[in-house]
Amino acid sequence: MKSFLTGFFTVIALAALIIWLLPEHETPPEKESIELSFPEQREILPDETALIPDDEDVTEDVAAEALPGVIESKPLLVIHQVRAGDTLLEIFNKLGIDKALYQQFILLDKKKQRLARLRPGQMLHFQFSIENNLVEIIHNIDSTRSTSYLISDDDIQINKHQKEVQVKIETAHGTIASSLFSDGIRAGMTEKLIINMAKLFNWDIDFGRELKKGDYFGVIYEANYVDGQRIGTGNILAAEFINGKKKHRVIRYVDSRDKVDYLDPQGRSRRQQFIRTPLSFTRISSKFTGKRWHPVLRRWRSHKGVDYAAPKGTPVWATADGTVSIIGRQRGYGKVIYLKHGKYTTVYGHLSAFKRGMTKGRRVRQNEVIGYVGSTGLATGPHLHYEFRINGKHVNPLSHRLPIADAGSRKSDKKFRSYADPLLKTLDQLKDETMHEASTETVSGETLNKTPGET
Repeated sequence: MKSFLTGFFTVIALAALIIWLLPEHETPPEKESIELSFPEQREILPDETALIPDDEDVTEDVAAEALPGVIESKPLLVIHQVRAGDTLLEIFNKLGIDKALYQQFILLDKKKQRLARLRPGQMLHFQFSIENNLVEIIHNIDSTRSTSYLISDDDIQINKHQKEVQVKIETAHGTIASSLFSDGIRAGMTEKLIINMAKLFNWDIDFGRELKKGDYFGVIYEANYVDGQRIGTGNILAAEFINGKKKHRVIRYVDSRDKVDYLDPQGRSRRQQFIRTPLSFTRISSKFTGKRWHPVLRRWRSHKGVDYAAPKGTPVWATADGTVSIIGRQRGYGKVIYLKHGKYTTVYGHLSAFKRGMTKGRRVRQNEVIGYVGSTGLATGPHLHYEFRINGKHVNPLSHRLPIADAGSRKSDKKFRSYADPLLKTLDQLKDETMHEASTETVSGETLNKTPGET
């Protein structure tokens, strides 16, 4: 027993001596990570070690990373996608960029170089040298435009770049099953394209009341591509809408004076003085009536306009060319705009905001955005209150016969016909395809697989 204890304590003593002789272990300090950076990692080869900066402040851990065969984690390229609320100063601070350089960019911004005016979704590429000096910033403004800033000790060189946009002619067509928006999306149209197509037929169709299941639409339009990727849509070249038994067609035409207009197949201008609806809305929440229970005042009173329910912020456009006669706040209307069109007046109430630049006396064009849907004034929820007056007297905007603008000169010459006829032929083909697709959907799979001559 005594020999066993002697051996046990001998082992303990030897272990303690070994631990005491070992070098002291230091926990390496945590490296500060930049959440915005996407480091370019590469292997340092033996002949590249001379490129590592001789910096007195380099920590022992960074020096260890500079050994051959070790991955360098110091970022050389940082890519940042601008988010809502981001400022150039905050981004510079996160990347440790000198504030003096930020001041240089602020001076550039005063010269309309725009780097400090960032928008959500834009991309910023920060290129650093091996010495960790910022040498270039690339600001991708949108899908086609970018600006590069080459930074040297005494200057910032600015280069603007514009990518080539390829325009292709594309088509879309379909029938109404639930709504113009959802069925347009199903047909491959964008929201912008759907709204622009609806505006072309606003003179003829009240899409809030007159849209029917089975109505047909077809459109020929420009699609814009950059580097093989579709970035958006351009002009509508021709469109057709069959509402019940009424067929409407439009063709975009540019005359010899570069004036753009949408004409009917006979070459007559379709433009009317007023359009029916001043926004893209979800439903009519209250119609023009001589007696209505007011949800806020809690009493019966006349309703001398039409209420269009729509999400807050939905753009509201002028229904005709005119002049802003009143803009501001009124007790019941909240934020309101009155437009004067000769003997006619249109009123747009309960707005959340006016479009920037809208002032009394300003001239506006038909379909120009003037404000945004809200619930200011006596309103229980977001909607637009729209009125139509003739010599100060209220009339029903939904049923009153709207004044027709000058029909314009007839464009039946050879130039118009040579341009319009191929587009009209394409519209015919689109309609035939839709009718064929509709008919085949009603045929069983067994019938579709039959060979010619089978019964």
